Amino acid sequence: MRLRFAKLNPAGNTTILVLDPVPESMHAEVASNLMNPAVLGGEQVGFVTLMAGGPIAASMRMMGGEFCGNAARSLGAYLASIRHLALGKSGEKVTLGMECPHVRRGVPKDNDNLLEGLIQIHGVEEPVLVQAKLDDEEMPFWASCAFPGVPEVDFYFVETLSWTSSGSGRNIRVLPCLNPRDLLESWLGEIALKILPPVVAVVRLEGITHIVVDARDYRMEENVLIGLGEAFGLADEACIGMIFRRGADEIVPLVHVAATDTFVWESSCASGSVAVALAYATALGKPGCYDFKQPGGTLSVTVRPPDAKGEPCAPYATVSGDVRIVAEGTVFVDTVSIH
Repeated sequence: MRLRFAKLNPAGNTTILVLDPVPESMHAEVASNLMNPAVLGGEQVGFVTLMAGGPIAASMRMMGGEFCGNAARSLGAYLASIRHLALGKSGEKVTLGMECPHVRRGVPKDNDNLLEGLIQIHGVEEPVLVQAKLDDEEMPFWASCAFPGVPEVDFYFVETLSWTSSGSGRNIRVLPCLNPRDLLESWLGEIALKILPPVVAVVRLEGITHIVVDARDYRMEENVLIGLGEAFGLADEACIGMIFRRGADEIVPLVHVAATDTFVWESSCASGSVAVALAYATALGKPGCYDFKQPGGTLSVTVRPPDAKGEPCAPYATVSGDVRIVAEGTVFVDTVSIH
């Protein structure tokens, strides 16, 4: 199988965009093949269909059907690099079927080569607004995406009661945490709470659910995601993220994609950054702007709490940061090994 591709680096979260049609039934297997370091290597794969005519520039389905902000940013950067006709200069009217433009935040000051447009992502009802900035050589170096839908943010106390009889897991009890001050004291205080169990945030976004924990309370291991995922009833979710906070502005993201049965310690995670920012904004009760340092780079998030009043068409979160095209061409996939 010959496939055209583009490989991008959005703050370290290397993303492969497949630009030729692949049957959906083969997405997981083809993605696993492409992510192999002996082939292209990468942390995730998106299957793209370019559109001709109309307001939507392209559609994309991720390898596990999940929503990924860094993949959306990557697609926006790629579309800008080819000067897709559906992308326009910033300031032109770009709407989501409404008579009001999306709020634009965190955009570099020089807007001469800033392009924006809409993409459609599998599993998300509304089109997604993406923006990308080109350098003097017409290559993208910055991109952003607005997050669709309305998130859900809940806080819980998590108490480990005992090891299970098999010794392979823990008996975990979760209780609602109704006082945001407990979250702020536990996460942002100088020391973790000692008189109460650890506080955990569960943030449900379109296409992915994140569990946000303090790294002082949990070891950074895959079995923590498995144990807490089961405790919160998320075992059947298509995609789960575990975000380990290390201080107020540093995170380490771990993502499990069910379709490929992969655990990936991502170099950066846009939706994970949004999840932490939403937890802060919800606990504080006000919008905010945050920069999160991650193993592969820094992502900037502008966010408002789900219940905050604002412009009716304004996204609840926008993520921006560096993104670069690192390779383009044709890759050869051995379909015999897949089947």
